[in-house]
Formats: sequence, structure tokens, C-alpha cells
Amino acid sequence: MKKLIATLAIVGAAGTSGLFAQTGNSIEDLSITSSFAYESQYVFRGVKLNYDSFQPSLEFGFPVVGGDLYVGIWSNLPISGKNGGGAAGTLMGNANEIDIYAGYAYPITDMVTLDAGFIYYWYVNAPSMGNNATSYVEPYIGASFDVLLSPAIYVYYSVDQLTKAGGSGPDSGILTIEASIGYSFDLSQYMTVEGLSFDTGAYIGMGIPNDSSAMNGTTSFIYAGVTGDLVYAFNENVSASIGVRYSNYSQSGNSVTPPYSGSGFAPNQNNIWMGASVGFTY
Repeated sequence: MKKLIATLAIVGAAGTSGLFAQTGNSIEDLSITSSFAYESQYVFRGVKLNYDSFQPSLEFGFPVVGGDLYVGIWSNLPISGKNGGGAAGTLMGNANEIDIYAGYAYPITDMVTLDAGFIYYWYVNAPSMGNNATSYVEPYIGASFDVLLSPAIYVYYSVDQLTKAGGSGPDSGILTIEASIGYSFDLSQYMTVEGLSFDTGAYIGMGIPNDSSAMNGTTSFIYAGVTGDLVYAFNENVSASIGVRYSNYSQSGNSVTPPYSGSGFAPNQNNIWMGASVGFTY
């Protein structure tokens, strides 16, 4: 998830000429990336939330004071009526998810970039989601490293995502720490096809609720996954990919953890699915 209106608002509020004069940049420095993806399952932090889904996204970026300001929107639009719990109308059902995010990334050295921002999660027309709020904000901070395997580590905290036991509203959050690596194998050097690569990635994360009573006594959960995509770049602006994904989710205790309670979700699960996308960069 990773907003057009927000970007225009920022520029308009500052005054176009004033903003460009302060940063030394012009409108030509504005970058736009978009993608149109299909996933046979929608898996979020190891948990399957839905089956066949369309996932469009749009992001704007602009260089500011040596770093990059970015604003974007990401959506999950279920194609089928069933979800990860099995029956339509439970937890996600046919509900659309819209995530709006914004952040600022700043390179502190040639190899280290710090990133901070927030994500606003909105489950549009979602049915009752048990202990989980139908909208909440999640600030984050992270660092990425321009070295072999491109490692990165991020820390997230969801504000008022869960309802405490006996509480009257969502007033508990989850601290999530996630580390990831990735590598792109250039296949064009072995084949006559230019622009062909195989991109791989792996991640592992841990979630810790600030009040275990909001998660049926669960004190933590762990998730991990790997991805592999065959990517073809038609040119510097357009690319397409297709690949497979695997994820694992496990938690302390055997009860189903909110926000997935009451929906038939297994507290421990393994998922394998495929995805394809077309991406554009301007």
C-alpha cells in the first residue's frame, strides 16, 4: 500500500514557485509509478485474508532537501466472493481495502537510507471484524542498505487497531518488526532476451500486541515468506512480472487471534499462491 490529491495539496499549499525555489527542483522531477497486479490470494503478514484479488497502486515521488517525499495509494479489490475464512461475508468477504500512505526517505550515506511515514488502512464496507477496527493508522520507520541482498528493517505500530478485552472501542495496537532481503538475477546475460530477470525476496517479521487481552492472550506472532518473479522490462518505463509466493504464520497459543477471530482463520498457517503484474514508471 503504499494520494494524487494529497500530493497536489502539498504543492498547492506551499505555492508552486515557492516550493521549487526552496528545493531547487522543478515539476519535471516529479516521479510517478503505478502497477496493476493480480494475486490468487491476498496474504498480509502471513495471514490469508482473501482469494483472487486485483491490486492496483499509484505513487508520486518528489525530491525534497536531499531526500524523497512520496505519497501513494494501494488497494485490494477481491474478485471472488470467498475469503480466507472460507465463507463470504466473514471478516473481509467482498470488502475492498484501501491503504493510503506517505513518507520521506533520506540517504544518510551512500549505502544507508532512512525512511519514515504512515499508512492509513481502510476496509471499505467491511462486515463486523470482531476485535479489529475497520480503519486505523500505522506509523513506521525503517532503514535500507545498498549492499548485497539489499537488506532492510522496518518497525510499525498500528494505533487503535484492536479492542481490549471488556473495552468499548479499538484502543490497543500491535508493534511489528520486519526484516527483508532481495536479489535480482539478470537473465539477459545467459539468454538472447534483453531486459529479462528473476527477482527473489524473503522476509520475516514479529508482531507484539501492547495488550495481550486484545488478542485472546496471544503475546506474539511470527510470520515469514519468500517470493520469486520472472520480470521482463519492455523499456525503462514499462515492465511485467509473474511469479509464486510462500508464507508461514504462527503465534503463541492455539486460539484464533483477532483481528482474524470469528472468521475460521487457522492460528497457524502456510500459504502458497501466484501473482502477476504490469508496472509503469514515469
